[in-house]
Amino acid sequence: MIKNRFREYFTFTKKERNGLIVLLLILFVLILIKVYQSNKSYGEIVIIDDDFRNDIEEFEKSLIPKPSFEKKDKTYTYDSKSVKNNKWLEPEVLFNFDPNKVSKNKMKNLGFSRKQINTLANYREKGGVFYKNEDLLKIYGIEKEQFEILDPYITIELKNKQEDIIKINEVAELIELNTASKENLIKLNGIGDAFAERIIKYRDLLGGYYKKEQVLEVYGMDSTRYFGFYQDIIIDTNNIYKLNLNDADFKILVRHPYLNKYQTKAILKYRELEGSFTKIEQIHQNKLLLKEEFLKLKPYLQLK
Repeated sequence: MIKNRFREYFTFTKKERNGLIVLLLILFVLILIKVYQSNKSYGEIVIIDDDFRNDIEEFEKSLIPKPSFEKKDKTYTYDSKSVKNNKWLEPEVLFNFDPNKVSKNKMKNLGFSRKQINTLANYREKGGVFYKNEDLLKIYGIEKEQFEILDPYITIELKNKQEDIIKINEVAELIELNTASKENLIKLNGIGDAFAERIIKYRDLLGGYYKKEQVLEVYGMDSTRYFGFYQDIIIDTNNIYKLNLNDADFKILVRHPYLNKYQTKAILKYRELEGSFTKIEQIHQNKLLLKEEFLKLKPYLQLK
């Protein structure tokens, strides 16, 4: 009985079988159409809204990097970074100039930084005179590379040049910085009691000066004040007190302005391990100090 019922449900006539085949074909075609339309929708974006289209175009334009244009004129101008850092820039225009007369605008065109221009101008206002090209290097901040570029264009014109030099040498009372008393230093232009005491105190800490520019390291000293008297001082390096590198203890070494406690410990540790220094250059060769730090300290060291 169950077998008969099964046959009634799953036995088709020829007409029913043909209808079922047609139905399956229609379903298959519909599935193919659906798949085709789905694939086509991912292939292209159709923008109907014009405003939306314009927004996308503007966005695409913003992604394109703007071309950089080279300066066509040769007039020298400062960039913001150089002004902030007070760095000189290699000039784009070079011309003959007299450092005793050249204007600030022309100095700017020659690549001088703002700080260099002000320092040079203050030097001239204090009565400073450039007698030869190399005198430009006396201006604090003028670099050797910069001077070498400008040197061929420096033309100094002075009336009675030789007479002016002789007159200055006769009138000026030169003061030896490493033996000068407070009373001697007060005679210098721009130096009062306070600065005289600071110069002497710093001299004692250093062990003496080996070049004039070290006075600029004195607390509160600026280039304007310095250029008011630097021509009236001289340095005798024979008066420098030197540290014995193989004998000085921590307290003596760390007291020097050019050494900190970490550098001092490194020097003493090397001396402990190696026994002693055989040459002063071992400080730099063994990286106890950077080259610049070593060169500053070297005039104050000796071996015994």
